[in-house]
Amino acid sequence: MGQNRKSNNDEANHLGWTVGQRTFISLDDIDEQLLSMLERDGRTSYADLAAAVGLTPGGARARVKRLEENRVVKVIGITNPYAVGLQSVAGLQIEGSGNIDEVADRLSEYDGVRYVVLGSGSFSILVEVYAETPQALFTLINREIREVPGVSWIETFVYDSVHTHRPIFPLTGATGPL
Repeated sequence: MGQNRKSNNDEANHLGWTVGQRTFISLDDIDEQLLSMLERDGRTSYADLAAAVGLTPGGARARVKRLEENRVVKVIGITNPYAVGLQSVAGLQIEGSGNIDEVADRLSEYDGVRYVVLGSGSFSILVEVYAETPQALFTLINREIREVPGVSWIETFVYDSVHTHRPIFPLTGATGPL
């Protein structure tokens, strides 16, 4: 994990989910059951998914593929940062000047940056950063991110403890924008 070097891997930097471009897809009960199972264990086999929802393995695979193609779900592993030596985690509230998309793109280039959200309110950009040590976190924030052109100010919230983390979304009856 080491250095806070810039990353060239666009796939790792962007999930591709955009709030501004609204795509609607209707989810039926089977879709919701499949999503629920995949959220709990993305490695669940198509045979197990099929048995749970009353489809053939091929039918379950086709459903999951359709959900992936429609950007409803992306099956990925969630790494526990503390288990892999990233002992310092922080949320950054950043106000940018100039082109906010360009600022966000520059911020997304750093390996220590894992999450970038654009929004409206008292700040424009929310960033989550990870580092191996408090010193590395300090360097990432104050000697690298703070120097990105267009970063006006940063409010830092260092995570001392994660109380609740729910990567599972309630879906019952949910249809709506992605």
